[in-house]
Amino acid sequence: MTVFWCEDSLDGILTGIYDAWDSRLGHSHVKLKTDAQDTLELFCEYRQVETDAVKAEKVLRTVRERLGEEAFEAICYAAACTDGRRADAIYRMVVLGLHMKNGRQVVNCLQNPDVSLVMHLRIKAWHEAHRYMGFVRFEELENGILYSAIEPAYAVLPLLAPHFADRFRQENWVIHDKRRGIMAVHPRGALWVLADAGVLDFDCLGRPSEKEEEFKELWKSFCKSIAIEERRNPRCQQGLLPLRFRGCMTEFEQEPDETGRK
Repeated sequence: MTVFWCEDSLDGILTGIYDAWDSRLGHSHVKLKTDAQDTLELFCEYRQVETDAVKAEKVLRTVRERLGEEAFEAICYAAACTDGRRADAIYRMVVLGLHMKNGRQVVNCLQNPDVSLVMHLRIKAWHEAHRYMGFVRFEELENGILYSAIEPAYAVLPLLAPHFADRFRQENWVIHDKRRGIMAVHPRGALWVLADAGVLDFDCLGRPSEKEEEFKELWKSFCKSIAIEERRNPRCQQGLLPLRFRGCMTEFEQEPDETGRK
């Protein structure tokens, strides 16, 4: 068995699929993994996969043409999850689809454990991304840029960015995934890109625009005014809006006390 170690990202997994297929070792003799900390197996040869955007693009193009849009979307969403089995499951699903007469039917082969896992992970990542589409809160900085910080459980930032790029085309905005140290940057009227968050100017992030604090208070007041205290149900609220999302939401920011602490 030859194990291909991939970078823990969509491009990394797709490059691993390309290298595993191109190795001509036989699909039953190769395996993909993304977690370098996983326990090593006996009688296995390990190969490190260098992420290559060109190879990844070729695999995605083939998936789109031969397996269809639904499989393409499922693979992108599943790759965003943290399950250590996903890289090999995605590879097996691609192999199965390419060997079918009609590859677009591969998403319906739920009796296959690899396809079933990919479709299950797709649903989990979709729910995470869908929630953040409503939970993201932007803050206007002194320089006019809209900034938002998020801490998603899965790597859904590339799935979120197209949504906000479509809705805020004429705005300069940044969505910062604090957990993974990456950010989506969208210049006004241009395409969005992923970048390393290490280049962020954190001094600038601490300088909101003149109107920002006023609008924050207005938003908090609005949220309080529509609440009905007699119908307050924390358990129900947590089911719809789990606690882990609230750290980056304006309406849940704590008011500073007399000492200035929150």
